[in-house]
Amino acid sequence: MAEERNRVVESLELAARMIEAAGSGAELRSALRDGLSGVEFHSDTLAKELAKDPADPRALDPALRPRAQRVEDGLHALLVTAWELLTLSDEELAATPKRAALVKALRAAESAETALVFDHLMAPQGID
Repeated sequence: MAEERNRVVESLELAARMIEAAGSGAELRSALRDGLSGVEFHSDTLAKELAKDPADPRALDPALRPRAQRVEDGLHALLVTAWELLTLSDEELAATPKRAALVKALRAAESAETALVFDHLMAPQGID
C-alpha cells in the first residue's frame, strides 16, 4: 500500500486560501492536513529560534523574544484548532462555521510572523 504524503504548505496565506476554497468536507480535510504541515513547519522553525542561547550572536534580539513566543503560541493554538476540526466527520466539517475563524487566524499569524521576521532582520545583529 502506498503511503499518502501531505505536502508542506510553507505559506500560511496559501494554507488559508486552500482552506477557504475547499468545497466539500473531504476537500477541507485535505486542505487542513496540507495547511497543518505548514503551520507545524513555521512553529518548529520559530521554536528552534527561541531555543537558541540568548548569548548566541545568531539568536533573536532579546527585545523580540516575548513577541516571538506569542507568535509561536499562536501557531500552536492554530494546530490545536485544526486537529480538533479533523476529528469531525466530512459532513460536519463541510458545515462548520469554524472554517472562517481558522482562515482569519492563519492570516493573522502570517502577518505577525512576517512583522517579526522584518523586525529581526532590522535589528543590529539581524543581517550579517
